[in-house]
Amino acid sequence: MYIEKLLILNFIIDYILIDFTSNVLKINIQFYRKILSCLFGEISILYIFIDSNNLELLIFKLFIGIIMILIGFGRNNLIKNVIYFYVFSFLLGGTLYYFKIENLIKYEFILLIIPLFMNIYKHLAYNLKNLITTRYKVTIYLNNGHILYFNGFMDTGNNLIDPITNKKIIIINKNVEENYILVPYKTIDNSSLIKCFKPKKVYIDGLGERKDILVGVINKKFIGFNCLLNNHLLEDKEKW
Repeated sequence: MYIEKLLILNFIIDYILIDFTSNVLKINIQFYRKILSCLFGEISILYIFIDSNNLELLIFKLFIGIIMILIGFGRNNLIKNVIYFYVFSFLLGGTLYYFKIENLIKYEFILLIIPLFMNIYKHLAYNLKNLITTRYKVTIYLNNGHILYFNGFMDTGNNLIDPITNKKIIIINKNVEENYILVPYKTIDNSSLIKCFKPKKVYIDGLGERKDILVGVINKKFIGFNCLLNNHLLEDKEKW
């Protein structure tokens, strides 16, 4: 009876984690793949009967989780999917997965509070996803053959467009040897000019290669990033 309850509880938690991960990542998974993934996850119960240290237990559970993701999601974006899965595991099922389940008193009570946990970590996951999806690796190819690497931040407030070429403007705070032009821009309370150059090309992880971009240079310190991306780039992504 104890093992049956344990298997049912483990299956429910696994299903919630797989389902929630797919919803957050907006990945459609067929129902039978979710079931197969959760059934494989039942193997994790074996650790109760295995005498192992913490490191061995961690490796065992990580292996089980990776195989579950492969079964449910496939090989595409495997690392990203595994990271999300384990973040949610810690938030919702950390107690069940990383401490001894047999020390918990009433599984029925845990099943009752699962909806509360779901609402809490749904909010946290939304904020986490926003944080992750606003950060991009940016590679700028200069006309002199040099390549620059930046940590980009997608700023919804940056909508700068060159009025002449209609190119989108991303902003860095690093001076480079290029031919600059002055591009006018307006804010709510004033107008000014920003010096820009046209790179050979720009590659943004998740958005691809872009040649419709000007790079503006300003003398300002950024915190946590060194490239301010243009919000219009996301609009183009949606069109694609």
